Amino acid sequence: MNPTSNRTRIAGFLFSIFMSTVVLGATVLSMQPALATDTARIVALEHVTVTAPALN
Repeated sequence: MNPTSNRTRIAGFLFSIFMSTVVLGATVLSMQPALATDTARIVALEHVTVTAPALN
């Protein structure tokens, strides 16, 4: 069994922190309303009513 060196473990740890920061930053950036385009609007054309049937 080959033991993993400390240098490899530290590099992996730092890389995981870096990638977590990149993913979190991309998520926050994509949620900003100023950057959202106005072409992606949701328009409801019909009114839908959902009712449950009586059980007894």
